[in-house]
Amino acid sequence: MTKKKLKIAQLVLPWIKLPPSGYAGTERVVYNLTEELVKHGHQVTLFSVGESKTSAKLTFVFKKAFGLQPQVMKTIKSSFKPWVHVANCFEQQDQFDIIHSHAQFLALPFATIAKTPSVHTFHRSYKFAKQDETDFVLRYAKKLNFVSISNSQRTLDLNFVATVYNGIDINKFKPAKNPKRNYLFWAGRVTEKKGPKEAIRIAKALDYPLVIAGKITEPEYFERYIKKEISTSLIKFVGEVREKEMIGYFQQAKLTLFPIKWNEPFGLIPVESMACGTPVVAYANGGVKETIINKRTGFLINEKEGIDKLIEKTKVILNMTQTQYNAFCKQARVHVINNFSVSKMTNDYEKIYYKILGL
Repeated sequence: MTKKKLKIAQLVLPWIKLPPSGYAGTERVVYNLTEELVKHGHQVTLFSVGESKTSAKLTFVFKKAFGLQPQVMKTIKSSFKPWVHVANCFEQQDQFDIIHSHAQFLALPFATIAKTPSVHTFHRSYKFAKQDETDFVLRYAKKLNFVSISNSQRTLDLNFVATVYNGIDINKFKPAKNPKRNYLFWAGRVTEKKGPKEAIRIAKALDYPLVIAGKITEPEYFERYIKKEISTSLIKFVGEVREKEMIGYFQQAKLTLFPIKWNEPFGLIPVESMACGTPVVAYANGGVKETIINKRTGFLINEKEGIDKLIEKTKVILNMTQTQYNAFCKQARVHVINNFSVSKMTNDYEKIYYKILGL
């Protein structure tokens, strides 16, 4: 029997417009989920900023996006505007069967007193900088429904109802015809914990070109460790790029380096790379352990084994025969299609909505 179509609120923080003009992981995931739910016939309302574009109904308080917030807690402790944005969603709760919040901390106190059921996806780590942040989340731990974006994200004892992996548009992120495959690729916010310095060390050790793409969010780190390296012909820095450009870099790369030094809850970069048929060499931290299949779609290295092991496994891929390499690329693509598509993500969230509503 066909289940009834739902009235769903999708709530995202007002930092970046949807779809994002630059590269923004969380906002792109929420945008794709919203659009796919509309295609499924649900009545979806997106709570974002006025400059967002969506096939859902768009509701907003603020016209312009606030911009990327590297320190979210500092922002929400210094301005009421984010709280007003979130409150606007819950003030309209009677219009919805369910509210899906991607608004982190801000939605929790509203949701716990709301009559309309809600589900909460945090697109960040549950390891917080201060104890009061941890205590705040734990206060609502058993009262609300949480969805983890990887099993590795479950570092707090919350009421997790399911794990739903982020999905990407596999019709956009796909292999190119006759790619050059003549450089290594690193992408992400240019911060110490994401490992761009390690990617440079790998490229220099193997004397193999490296392209770095990403927004500089730690200027001092960039000036000290990265800037001096990109003046050489071996290392190319292209800055923050749009989605279409990012796809092109994935498609033409021999492999993607992802030497993250923290437990990132998911990590879209490896999935997007594999969707383009490009294998990944990464430290086995956080959600990456659940996205890359070691020795089949790339290599996972224990961080304790260090840079030498990263170099070794990168060299393995560079030295593969064309037949071996093509098999690696094909396996990577199939793996993403089966596990990390927008369609699968949306279907999984739909199941959760119906479960919570008892339908």
